Amino acid sequence: MKKQPSDFREKAAHGDTMLPVSYYCSRIPENFRNLSLHWHEEVEITYIEKGSADYTINFQTTTVRAGDLLLLSPQVLHGAAERDGNTMTSHSLVFHLNFLGCLTPDACTVKFLNPLLTGKYRFIPILSPGQPGYEDVRRLFLDACREFNDKNAAYELRTRALLTELLSELYRKGYIEKTERDTGSLHAEEKLKEILTYIQNHFSEPLSIRDLAAVCHFSETYLMNFFRKHTGTTCVEYINRYRLSMAAAALEETNLPIMEIALENEFRNISYFNKLFRERFGRTPGEYRKKVRA
Repeated sequence: MKKQPSDFREKAAHGDTMLPVSYYCSRIPENFRNLSLHWHEEVEITYIEKGSADYTINFQTTTVRAGDLLLLSPQVLHGAAERDGNTMTSHSLVFHLNFLGCLTPDACTVKFLNPLLTGKYRFIPILSPGQPGYEDVRRLFLDACREFNDKNAAYELRTRALLTELLSELYRKGYIEKTERDTGSLHAEEKLKEILTYIQNHFSEPLSIRDLAAVCHFSETYLMNFFRKHTGTTCVEYINRYRLSMAAAALEETNLPIMEIALENEFRNISYFNKLFRERFGRTPGEYRKKVRA
């Protein structure tokens, strides 16, 4: 099974310092039914090979279908969810702009890479078949996936060249534009990121609404309403979803007993843990471990 992006702001870098690129193949419902809102410093480009799903990007939810390309800017909140029982298969490349030379203070960095990295410019998030430049962008993306995965001679240079050309095509066709967001939406995004970061750092401990409200200086009632408005779910549901994602990673990557994994992720009732896990991943923890290690 290909590895999945973690929920919320990810702790691990995609790739490594020398080659900050990762490829992901995701399948709904095999890998997840709901991928909670999260963000990272890297660019993420995803191609929907087949099926459909609901994606939330910048608090806006839309349905993506086979053929669509998702263009996700650095630090943009995004998540995905199963749509009416439909399946979906997607391919993603997640890469830091440093890979394209963002650390070099030249014209390309100043005019194109740094504004995208810092949020002054952002992608138009969905590119669909029939739109200008779609075929070229799709070809470049799939070629980059093949180069990165095949790892033939000098694949690092070729992957960088393809991603640079892809980014150039997006700029030339107008799919990267200057950010124009009102103060209110910016404030809401920053507050939500504060809450999600706190959840990520304390998920293995008892968490209360009072704790989360204190993080952003909200009342408990306002916090609950704010959270539901911007995530579409309650705080408790969201925390459980994150803990289940961490439990799934532990099932895949360690030999710890299922009971111990449940306890480490603050599930004190094993029956409740099993119930929630099955609802999220479509199988019991034991079945999930067997499947991902097959």
